[in-house]
Order: sequence, then structure tokens, then C-alpha cells
Amino acid sequence: MRRHVRYPQLLLAGIACCLFISPVMAGQDVLPPDYPRSLERELAAVLSRLASAGDEVKALLEGAELYMQMADDLFTEEGQRQSAYEAGAAMAKRALHIDSRQAHAHFLYAATLGSAERLKGLANAGLVLNDIKRHLREALAIDPTHPQALQMMGGLYAELPWVLGGSEAEAESYLRRAIEADGRYTNAHLILARLLMKQRRFAEARLHFQAVIEVQQPHYPYSWMHLFKPEAERVLKTLPPS
Repeated sequence: MRRHVRYPQLLLAGIACCLFISPVMAGQDVLPPDYPRSLERELAAVLSRLASAGDEVKALLEGAELYMQMADDLFTEEGQRQSAYEAGAAMAKRALHIDSRQAHAHFLYAATLGSAERLKGLANAGLVLNDIKRHLREALAIDPTHPQALQMMGGLYAELPWVLGGSEAEAESYLRRAIEADGRYTNAHLILARLLMKQRRFAEARLHFQAVIEVQQPHYPYSWMHLFKPEAERVLKTLPPS
């Protein structure tokens, strides 16, 4: 009986953690001087293209990315952030209706949907998690080296409780594949480093924290500068000597 009482609590806690940590934080490889305000200008241009030319996969994916970037980097009010994530998910879904073989569309839908549901309080947590996993699996079936989908899947396995399919071994495998595919997505290094710390594999964790700090031309430089690098520097100081 106790197990059944605790299961909903594990479900919500596990999904809350994994949706917080797993999606790739948004950003751009080269930032305009007025970033993140520049995102509004870029989105307006994409919306204008869609209004004049109709739905086109490339523009829809650009729009979904921009909505995710605005939610992550520009907006601070939860209502605005949730609306932006939902708009991003809607654009990714429109792209999938046109071409369901777009790996990045599946990833963007999973990432924006997960972030939107986290802000809503996970009222439909179980259904959302299944939907996220399904789209990540679709992304990786189409492109087995899609680094962001690999990173997000690794984050899910790392953060979910075992009763919901969490697995440290699977997490490590996906995260190492993400890093091998493109190590400039530095959140994969961070998630893996946390997992290695949990396993008291401190020397290996140190290498991944250092990789975050020393990366050249990171993807998502705004998130790297404000989130990933500061965390790596802070936690690295707490590790036992090698």
C-alpha cells in the first residue's frame, strides 16, 4: 500500500526534475549586441515570412527555436514564458504535420512541451512524459547523432526515479553520445558531471566541468555565460582533490 501512496509523489518529483534539467537551454552561437532583445525582431521577421508565404518547415523551426530562446533568455514573468513555450511547441507541431521526418522538429516539440508543462505545474505529468519520450525517440530514430535529443534523453534517464524508468547507465550512455556528437552543447557535460559526482567518480566529473569552462565557441553562449560556466566553476571548487 505504501508504494502506491508514494508513486504519484515520485512521478511529480521525478518529472519536475527531469523537465527542469533536460531541455537544452536556448540561445544562439553568435549573439547580436542587443541580445536577447534582438529575439523579438527576429521572431517578427519569421512571422512575417510565414504570413506571406504560408507554413514552411524551415521557418516554422526557426520560429519554434526563437520562442524557446525568448522563454529561456528574455522573459522573466512565468505567464509570458509559458505562452512562449506553448507557441514554440505549436510551431514545432505544425512543422511535423508537414514533414514528420524532421528530427529537430521532434526535439523542439519535446523540449518546449516539457518546459511549458513544468511551468503549468505538471497537471498531466504522466501523459506529458510519455509524449516527450516518444518524440525524443522519433528524433533519434531519424538522426541517431542529434546532440540535443541525446542530451535531453540522457537528462531524463538521469533524473527520473527508477520506478519511472530512470537509469544511470542509460543516462551516461546517452550523454556520452551527445558529447561525442557535439561537445559544444555544454549542458551535456554538466549533466554527466553531476551524475559522475553522485557516483563519487570525482576525477571524471572534474574533466567534464573543465570541459564546460574551457570550451571554444560554445553553442548557446548566453546560457553558457550566465548558467553553465558559473555552475561548473562553482562546483569544481568543491570537488575532492584528484
